[in-house]
Amino acid sequence: MPLVLPLTTSTEDQTQNPVLFIFLGASNLARSFHGLKYCIERCIFPRPASFVHAMGPGRGYLSRGGILNAVYSPILNCGILEAVQNKKIKDQSVVALITDIGNDIMYGVSSEKIINGLQYLLNALGEFKTNIFITSIPVDLENDISELHFHITRQIYFPKSSVKYSQASNNIKAINKFILQSSNKKITIINDMKQFCGIDKIHYSILKSQLAWSHIAKKLTTSLNTNVSPQFRTSELALSIANNVARILLTDMLGIINKTEETF
Repeated sequence: MPLVLPLTTSTEDQTQNPVLFIFLGASNLARSFHGLKYCIERCIFPRPASFVHAMGPGRGYLSRGGILNAVYSPILNCGILEAVQNKKIKDQSVVALITDIGNDIMYGVSSEKIINGLQYLLNALGEFKTNIFITSIPVDLENDISELHFHITRQIYFPKSSVKYSQASNNIKAINKFILQSSNKKITIINDMKQFCGIDKIHYSILKSQLAWSHIAKKLTTSLNTNVSPQFRTSELALSIANNVARILLTDMLGIINKTEETF
C-alpha cells in the first residue's frame, strides 16, 4: 500500500524560510494594503513574512504625485530598492508586486520614459532573485472610456493635467505591450484585472475589491507552493480603508504620526 503524506505536510523551505514582500503601487494598493498583508500572512503561515511598500493615492513611478498636500516621491527613487538590498537576509524568498501603473501618463511622462523606468525596476528586482508580479493597465480608452468620460475623470483626479485622450490611449497601448512582452519564468503578468474595475475604470469597485485582491494574493502565494487559497475578508477590507484614510490624514498630510520602517 503506497504511503500517503498528510495534507499538512510541508517542506522545510515552505515552513521555515522567510519571505519578503515588496509592494509598489498607488491608490488601489493603498486602499487594500492591510487586508492584503493579513491575507498573505494567513496563507503562508507558519513561514515568517515581512513587507516593504511604496504606495499612495496619485503616486507615480517616475513623477511626484499625490492628493492635496499629500505629495509622494517617485517610487523609483524613494529608497525602497536600497532598503531591500540592506534588509534581505540569507535564504529569504522575495516576492514583488508592481501595480497601479499609469499615473505617470497623466503627469505627462512619455511612454518611452515609463517603459525605461519599468525596465530598470524589473532589472533591479531581478538582482534580488525576485518572483515579480506586474499588473498591466486595466483599461483600453478607445473601447472602455469615451473622450468626455476621460476629460471628466482627468479633471477629478488630475486637475492640472493637460494630457489628451489620444496621447493617453497610445501610451497605455505601448506600456501594456511592453509589460506583456516582459513575461518570463521570473516575471508573471496579471492582465485580467479589468473585470474588477469600477465606474471610473481606474479604481477597483468597492463591491469587487475583495475579489480583486484575493485574486492577486492567490497569484503571489502560489509562487510559494502553498495549498491554502487566500480569502480577503470583509472586515479586512473595512480595516484597510480606515487605515488608508488615517495614514493619509495623520502621516502624509499632517505629519502627526511618523511613517513605519516598512513605508517608503
